[in-house]
Amino acid sequence: MKKQTFLLLGILFLSSVLVGCHVEMTKSEWANKYGFEEGEVFDIEIGNYGFPYINTEINGLQIKMMYDTGNMIGISVTKEIAMQSGLNKVDEIVRIDTGGLFIGKFDVFEDAIVKVFGREITGERIYEFFGENIDGLLPPSLFLDYRVTIDYKNKYMGISKNKFPENIKQANFPLIVNPLQPGLPVIEGVVNGEKVFIMLDTGCSRTCVDEELINRLNLPENELGYEIKDIRLGSFKFRVNNAKKVSLAGVSRKYSEPIMLILGSDNISKVVFTVDYPNQTVIFSK
Repeated sequence: MKKQTFLLLGILFLSSVLVGCHVEMTKSEWANKYGFEEGEVFDIEIGNYGFPYINTEINGLQIKMMYDTGNMIGISVTKEIAMQSGLNKVDEIVRIDTGGLFIGKFDVFEDAIVKVFGREITGERIYEFFGENIDGLLPPSLFLDYRVTIDYKNKYMGISKNKFPENIKQANFPLIVNPLQPGLPVIEGVVNGEKVFIMLDTGCSRTCVDEELINRLNLPENELGYEIKDIRLGSFKFRVNNAKKVSLAGVSRKYSEPIMLILGSDNISKVVFTVDYPNQTVIFSK
């Protein structure tokens, strides 16, 4: 009797552990749940800095590129990758930071054949990018005719012209469109009770807050950064203890209100994140 009791308790304990574990979905299950054909779903890797990476080929060279929703330049690679893929410099551009301050001059390379997400992309200039342990960046401007869904936990990314399924619990936000920033996901949210414009940036490892909002809300500072108790996006709530102080004056140009917060991959990774460009909608779901 005692052995049977211990056996039953062991089974119950194991069941509770298994229920508490996150079970990754198969690609077919994920595609079916989020409204994609299997050929529209791609494996991603959550790599350096917690960013989403995708296998990419540039002029036959295999690399991993980060999908960066904050990349408003274009397909970008390091100078080393440009040399390895045989790209010649044809021009240069001036780049500024989010505050509108001059960063420097960067090379522009000739067009390349880029194979990614099951597509062959041609006619796109390639731009120089400098970043440690990152080969290159893919911009959201490649997908302005599509719905793009990123799931960090299951490590899938879907790209389709189909609508997002209505039967999934979700929070929907109008995409605030700016012709100067094609594809940049900006929505309205609430930070410590105040409505503000928020940029959703998969290429930012850490949530950032504009210095103006820090002063306006009197945000407390600690050794890691600034504390934000309540970032609300519909039914989704985030708390940040290490927000980085930045100026967002440059990236805010031509918006009706200034962008006050960048929600980075540190928090975007907690949801299934969708930008439906044709319907100008951003969707957070589980």
